[in-house]
Amino acid sequence: MDDLIHKKIVLCLLDCVPKSVDEVADEIRQPSVTVGHQLSILVSGGICEKVSGDEVSQYVVKRDIAVFAELVKEFLSNKEDHEEQIEQFITSKYYLTEINDELIDYVLNRFYINLVYQTDETKKGIQRILLASPSALYFTLHGDTTIFSQLQSNWSQLEPSDETREWFTQIIHSQFMTPLLEMLIADMKVTTYGFLYAKLQLRVAKVNIQVSLANLDGKYVEAMAGGIFSLFRATEDFRAGQLVSAVDPMGACYDGIAFLHLGEFQTALEHFDKAFSAVQNPIQKAIVLNNKGWAFLNLKQHQKAIECFEKGIEFDSEGEIPLLRENKQVAEEYLARATDTDNLTEPTQIRFIQDQPVPFEETRLYEFKEIGGRNPVRSITNTADEYAVAFFNCEGGRTFWGIDNDRITVGVNLDDQQRDEVRRKVSEKLGSIDPPISVENWHLEFHNVYNLQAETIEDLWVIELLVLPPQERDIFYTNSGELFVKTEGGKQKLLGPQVTEFIRRRC
Repeated sequence: MDDLIHKKIVLCLLDCVPKSVDEVADEIRQPSVTVGHQLSILVSGGICEKVSGDEVSQYVVKRDIAVFAELVKEFLSNKEDHEEQIEQFITSKYYLTEINDELIDYVLNRFYINLVYQTDETKKGIQRILLASPSALYFTLHGDTTIFSQLQSNWSQLEPSDETREWFTQIIHSQFMTPLLEMLIADMKVTTYGFLYAKLQLRVAKVNIQVSLANLDGKYVEAMAGGIFSLFRATEDFRAGQLVSAVDPMGACYDGIAFLHLGEFQTALEHFDKAFSAVQNPIQKAIVLNNKGWAFLNLKQHQKAIECFEKGIEFDSEGEIPLLRENKQVAEEYLARATDTDNLTEPTQIRFIQDQPVPFEETRLYEFKEIGGRNPVRSITNTADEYAVAFFNCEGGRTFWGIDNDRITVGVNLDDQQRDEVRRKVSEKLGSIDPPISVENWHLEFHNVYNLQAETIEDLWVIELLVLPPQERDIFYTNSGELFVKTEGGKQKLLGPQVTEFIRRRC
């Protein structure tokens, strides 16, 4: 299935809803004739099957283990490429529902260990791992099983009463579960799979040498024991499905780090505050403050980060946590660079999440505008040149339409036609600035807005106007001859003596 259009058709059908040729064609934006031909190839190849509809034939992806195994190989064999396709595949209803009891039985038979893992409890443990680790799933469907055939042959020749049989059972158990857990832990670090964890509502954390899977209830499954890596302990936890409550007061800190790795910085801060109140040991307080400072760094609240690191250093009087001092230095460097106009080169590279705060504050370099009224195009274009002039007359900066004064992403509703209109009118407005500016001196970017499930919200955008720092110390005016400058709280229109004073200082 090398043809890209085949993949698009399969992805379109992974919601397990039967669709006609025209419905698929409309969804993937391809001619119906092309889609019909490709679907016939997929049906003859055993990937899809035709089901009878009310009026026209409809198609679904075949619910079959062999087909599922082929699709796993097709979409997961190279996780560095085609991230969007991987996301669609591993979060689809088809993917999540195919990792079921029947598949687990197939895997156990494939590895000749169906007699070793017979209880529902142990099978559920394996199913949890395969749901959370695409790499482990790939291994169970396509990995080499030769050694397991040999082990099973030796195991089956032993009498149930033979003590050696139990020893062999442990060897088989270790040979099978060790690679699965190693792949699970490795997958925790793969950014692409973050979409899967969000779908499964899992919190994934890497805490120094401790690796944990935490669920929404703030509990976690330990994959480490006593600071020493124990695959056997991890195996037992996953087999039994144990969720070990965070009885250690530092548990709230571990949960905070889980949210930190998911990019939910405000929630992480709440957990760090709980942990700080719960712990009494000065070193533990220092550790919590180090993590809290790192959350503030991600929010670009550099001064607050520095304060956390400094307070942590006070608790760490013996210097047992050198990271505190290193992170304080990093935060100080970030603070120094926060007003460095050389950073204004590219549009913002963050994900805007509806009803969540953005990780930076409104300053002389950042302006937030919430759009009200029924004509968002006019609201944006009416002030675009004023803010552009204000930034050109200072150090450059960014205007964001769709973010309110509390830094919360609310977005702007714009369809395709309205977005084209915004691009055209903003370009016209900025083209009339005096003296003329090059189109290379500004960028207009439309950022998708996402919900908490990491899904894009249709026609909801944050619009960013990036104005690069001016290369010449000219005085810039709008088409109507107005002169604006940027202030901490917005923009200011200069009049009379203010204009004269600004020109004098500027020149």
